[in-house]
Amino acid sequence: MFLEVGDRLLVTDRNGQGSSHVCRVVSAWGLDGAPPYLVLRYDTGTEEILVPNPDLRIRVLTHAQV
Repeated sequence: MFLEVGDRLLVTDRNGQGSSHVCRVVSAWGLDGAPPYLVLRYDTGTEEILVPNPDLRIRVLTHAQV
């Protein structure tokens, strides 16, 4: 997964039993947009590290404008 700063994401548990949230990519710490990502969660207003894993479903809602 390769994301850009400003991309908006919908993050949900793959099994559907947990919560979901929308966030925005603040920075990509890997090479050329690779994970891990620092994201700003819209529901809590906090920043957190997002590391894609098999338990998460991540959908890009809006790509950053070039």
